[in-house]
Amino acid sequence: MTDLTTPTADVGRALLLIADIRGYTPFMKLHRTSLAHAQDVVGRLLEALIDAAPELTPLEIEGDATFLYTWAREPEPGHATALLNNIVAMHQAFHACQQRMDAVNTCRCDGCRQVGQLRVKFVAHVGDVAIQRVKQSAKLAGLDVILVHRMLKSPVPVPEYALFSEALFATAPAPLQARGHRVRGDLEGLGPTTMFFVELDAVRDELPAVTSGSALASARENLGVVYRTFPYLIGVKRPRFAAAGRSGS
Repeated sequence: MTDLTTPTADVGRALLLIADIRGYTPFMKLHRTSLAHAQDVVGRLLEALIDAAPELTPLEIEGDATFLYTWAREPEPGHATALLNNIVAMHQAFHACQQRMDAVNTCRCDGCRQVGQLRVKFVAHVGDVAIQRVKQSAKLAGLDVILVHRMLKSPVPVPEYALFSEALFATAPAPLQARGHRVRGDLEGLGPTTMFFVELDAVRDELPAVTSGSALASARENLGVVYRTFPYLIGVKRPRFAAAGRSGS
């Protein structure tokens, strides 16, 4: 699926980014139709996030999150700025896709009604990783991979943000550092860790409003949801975040 080879060996330095969709409430899981439609919503939002950052390689879909990376050269003072530019593009693409769905989808199930409540957060780090190969699959492994995943549970006081590790934020230029807010979290297995976050609410406010679609657009949207979710409704496929326990994170 992903070419994980490095120019020299199976160990290298990489920029790591996780985009995590948040906002679905647990009760939504109790109804099969709601869960199937929520799966469709999350899948389309994840596609919008990935398509908005062609410079980054998607490595894994983890429930309602996507894990992306790119190999990094060291030293590189532009790492934080480059990632923030990608995050801004992904954030805008997420909300543009969300607004389009919310404007034309007339389904009243919980999964569809909660589309407008969804938010997205980003965590980013730069560090050393190893390629772990098992049969035909390969993934990134190492302490820095663990760290970026632990960052998802950090105590950030705003709903949408880009959270940078201290190592990554140190590469940011002065204007970006001036926009950052320090936060300390006790990360599981890693102890007290200093990070910096940038709020994304201002970026979201710059998006143009989306008006309600026509009856034809609504019909096309609703039929598309029904068609794509039918395999989940009859049990042929299982929604990937059904048992992950990530809702509302």
